[in-house]
Amino acid sequence: MKIGVVCYPTYGGSGVIATELGKALADKGHQIHFISYAMPSRLDGYLENVFYHEVEMANYPLFEFPLYTPALASKMVEVARFENLDLIHAHYAIPHATSAFLAIYILVIVFTFDTKLIGTDFTLVGF
Repeated sequence: MKIGVVCYPTYGGSGVIATELGKALADKGHQIHFISYAMPSRLDGYLENVFYHEVEMANYPLFEFPLYTPALASKMVEVARFENLDLIHAHYAIPHATSAFLAIYILVIVFTFDTKLIGTDFTLVGF
């Protein structure tokens, strides 16, 4: 399968779990495409079947912070189209699952994605 993995690139739990999951799937022959604003910290060197796609964010004077959610959705659409992904696996509900949901509507095709909810997805967003 060709799988897009959307995650934070940090040393925290979500980024570590997503990266290790992707690496293990690549070891089993799947093609893994990491989509994030920076290279995941656990990707340290060349790995066969593993690719990285950087999300670039534009700055708008009106907004205090860059608009990551639509930039991520746009990158998901780009990678899904050009790499013919079979699945997008999103770690975190906000913004990753939200961006995947937007990407599906943009793609206008039957597409599958799943989301892993951990940590603050339950303790903060759940409230």
